[in-house]
Amino acid sequence: MRESVIKWPLGICYKDLVGAGLTSTVARLDAVVKFVDLEDLNYLEREKLVYERLGRDHSGIVRYFGVVENAILLEFASHTSIRQYVTRGNQAPLSIKLRWVKQLFDAVQFIHSKGVLHSDISCNSVFLDKDLNIRLGDFGGSDIDRHAPLLVYETSHSLPGSGQDISTKTELFALCSTTYEIMTGLKPYNHLSDYEISTAFSEGRYPDLKTIPVLRHTIIGCWRERYKTIEEALREVKLEGTFNSLAKQQKLTVRLVATIKEPRHLRHFRALLCRESILFPFLLTVVSLVPVVGWVKRWRLFR
Repeated sequence: MRESVIKWPLGICYKDLVGAGLTSTVARLDAVVKFVDLEDLNYLEREKLVYERLGRDHSGIVRYFGVVENAILLEFASHTSIRQYVTRGNQAPLSIKLRWVKQLFDAVQFIHSKGVLHSDISCNSVFLDKDLNIRLGDFGGSDIDRHAPLLVYETSHSLPGSGQDISTKTELFALCSTTYEIMTGLKPYNHLSDYEISTAFSEGRYPDLKTIPVLRHTIIGCWRERYKTIEEALREVKLEGTFNSLAKQQKLTVRLVATIKEPRHLRHFRALLCRESILFPFLLTVVSLVPVVGWVKRWRLFR
């Protein structure tokens, strides 16, 4: 049965199909139910509004399946949030971290194109599916169609002086604090109080980026407000990621070429001289006996 002849509910696609009969179609959901206290229903209504706006057009957004009484049905991210994933002691290789950052910037670019500003971007609102791909979620406080945001960023992710105002610049600042956390496993200035963090950022003092192997230029660029759009920052992310991959490939190629160009007899000779070789002690003994043999020959000539 083709997808085009089925009116799929929001968030569901042919991949969820279990079976179909003459009168109905059955799909399976891997979902969670998100609900709030009655006094916090405004957050749930805001999140519902955002998810219905975003639809199912982007793979980097948590899938939304609709409403159940005073709750919403959402995709289950089996590895939970990035922050929880790291807190549990999991370590991601650099290639995975770079993928997360690219996917995150791309997801934020998408929601901005739909008139949504997240307003609370952090590793706590970025979730991981079973394949460790990111899903941006937690839109309960988001700004949509200029309706005032109901939440604001964490202090370590908040642009100094922005207050309650949400804009592309504040989103970029939060994005790069999130990138910093992805790359290091820690929030910026995690050892300082909120007041000390705000003061440091206001004075243009930022965490040391020397230990971060890649994306330093992008992170400091967002913190210093060099980028005007998410697209501009995303291009920088892709450029730095590509440059890092090329640099690694170049190092590997240089080692490979050096090995190939080296004559076979020299490779064998170098292997024999290696300290780990079992022949090394024998060769060392033979070399040490050469002067003794010469001395014995001379002694016989003078007898």
